[in-house]
Formats: sequence, structure tokens, C-alpha cells
Amino acid sequence: MSEKEAITAYVSEEQQRQRIRELVRKNTGLDWPELQVGDIEKAMSSATVFYWCTKEDVGKRWLQKQLDLSDEEAESIIGV
Repeated sequence: MSEKEAITAYVSEEQQRQRIRELVRKNTGLDWPELQVGDIEKAMSSATVFYWCTKEDVGKRWLQKQLDLSDEEAESIIGV
């Protein structure tokens, strides 16, 4: 992977993280600046996002949260 590809991939990941952060804030009323995305499970036209609220929580499954996205929300982050 070239340096330009790596930068593009990072920007895409960061943009996706920011979109997910916005959706979490919209759906829960809470903002988590350090939100870390764990996984995104895709269904037919929707998705479930698994995330941790802070970097310190990463890897602690009991602290992992999930957010079920509508079709429109899923499309905005993963282009389902």
C-alpha cells in the first residue's frame, strides 16, 4: 500500500468513525469524542454498529455497546 493509499484509507476510516459518532449522539443524546468502532454487521439493507465509548474500554466486551441503524443511516456509513 502506498503512502497516499494509506492516508486515504485513514481519512475514510476517520470519516466513518465521525459519522458513527454523530449517529450515536443523535440516537442516545450522548457525545463520545473518543468513540471507537468495534465492528459493523451488515444485514440486507441495515446494519448494527458495535462500539466502545472510550479508548480505555476497547477490548472489554462487557463495555461494548451496539446501535441498530435504519436503512438510511446504514447507507450513510457503509453504502449498503
